[in-house]
Amino acid sequence: MADREHPHSAATVQAAVQPTRELEALESGSEGDSIRQVLTKPVTIVAMALGLLIVVLVVFLQRDPASLTLEVPEARYELLQNEGLTRGVPIAIRLGPLTVFQISDPLAGGGGAARAKQVVDNLTLAVNDLAETPGRVITIEMAGAEGMPKIVQKEFSDSEESLEIVQVSSDDLALAKTENAKLLARVWAERLTDSLRLLLFGDPPEFSRDTPFGGALDALYVNAVSQGGPLTTDGLNAAFDELPEDLRQALISFPPLPAPAEAPSNAAAPTLLVQRG
Repeated sequence: MADREHPHSAATVQAAVQPTRELEALESGSEGDSIRQVLTKPVTIVAMALGLLIVVLVVFLQRDPASLTLEVPEARYELLQNEGLTRGVPIAIRLGPLTVFQISDPLAGGGGAARAKQVVDNLTLAVNDLAETPGRVITIEMAGAEGMPKIVQKEFSDSEESLEIVQVSSDDLALAKTENAKLLARVWAERLTDSLRLLLFGDPPEFSRDTPFGGALDALYVNAVSQGGPLTTDGLNAAFDELPEDLRQALISFPPLPAPAEAPSNAAAPTLLVQRG
């Protein structure tokens, strides 16, 4: 005889299933309401906005890390060994670990290294202006009674106003063992521009690349970026210390320039743009 389902048992099962379905529906509805409520809370909105801001900041840092991680390089001067080439004392004008100029300072009148101090002050002002407003240009102008060239920084290439950084003197030519004032000014301008490009904006050299200084500067750049992560001033200094001795010397010394017969004196003055690459 077939078993028949007891009416009371069927009712019990149906009664048990119905609350279970209602409980599941209630839990599902409670979960949906909870998510919507959480997402609309002011605290949640603020947290999401902060998270989005952090993402944007990370993307910006990855896009242009040098603009935020490199310190403004310090300009300073250092007295060099006097070989009696001029009536004054040879002085290296440095920007960070690099030598950009080698000038002669007469040290006359008891004022100490007055010329070197003035050049450092001018260079410091130029670097600070450039850090605040990238895209300025460095160029060469003729000035003085002797018509000696000077290196200036301008906001635009055709700006009437300019900031004088350094002017070439006859003793500077003697130190560089050249009679070509325009050539010396051009070398100074190229070394200065490429030094600023690397130390301030983290860009490789462009204008002095075919010189020993530019080649060593490029090696410094490659060593620094190969460390990975954002390019920092500490990373550049560490990469400088790790360079071979000959490359370090190329960055801190100023070798004699080619003889006048090997370098034309009528070369056009360069206009060198200093900005992020």
